[in-house]
Amino acid sequence: MASASPPVLDRWFPSRKPLPEPRLRLFCLPFAGGSAAIYQPWSMALPTGVELCAVQLPGRERRLMEPAMKSLPELLDVLMPALTPLMDRPFALFGYSMGARIGLEVARTLKRQGGPKPLGFIAAAAPPPSHNDREPIHTLDDPGFIAKLREYDGTPEEVLQHKELLELILPTLRADFSLAWSENGKDTAPLDIPLSVYAGKGDKHVGLNTIEHWREESTADVRIRHFEGGHFFIRTHGPPVLAAVREDLTRWMTAAT
Repeated sequence: MASASPPVLDRWFPSRKPLPEPRLRLFCLPFAGGSAAIYQPWSMALPTGVELCAVQLPGRERRLMEPAMKSLPELLDVLMPALTPLMDRPFALFGYSMGARIGLEVARTLKRQGGPKPLGFIAAAAPPPSHNDREPIHTLDDPGFIAKLREYDGTPEEVLQHKELLELILPTLRADFSLAWSENGKDTAPLDIPLSVYAGKGDKHVGLNTIEHWREESTADVRIRHFEGGHFFIRTHGPPVLAAVREDLTRWMTAAT
């Protein structure tokens, strides 16, 4: 398998702490506007032998000056070469909101190219792209887009009120929402890996009925879990989410041995 130099891995996985013999690597993809830092609290709380690989996308934190990717094909062209060197061990995918859309496309790409197969994929706070009824807010003008960001309650109000900071991050946020909204495309054959889908009971942006359509995305086991909270239940109800992640990973690792 192709290798990547340490600087490449450091850029994409800034908080990764390599294990000598990991049982599993967990690749975590963020929500729109989010970064690898949102998963940092998980690093010491995952099952023994699980190596956290939180992905840092361009356009945020130390990669702030790199332009954010506006389309999935563009992102996958640079993301897949960063991921595949670390797929020499068993691995799983976790994606939250936008991250779930990216994670699905990573899994589809691996399947299409005959690459290594994830032990499982966790998709949280996102509709399957086959039933995406969310508004494409990335196409709105700046005032309209900012108003919609307030409705998502994911960007702190102090950031939305800070003109200079907002001008700096707005292109990344707009690009991220474009990724999250990406159409399903032509390569929509079901996966053949276990899926675990997490949904917020009070999520105004992803309906519980829509979540049920994830069952069509894999021919393997698909489980749906419901959590208290709205779209960002990962923030408001973090401990139950982490407990579910531990349970899913343990189940998949046990099944693989």
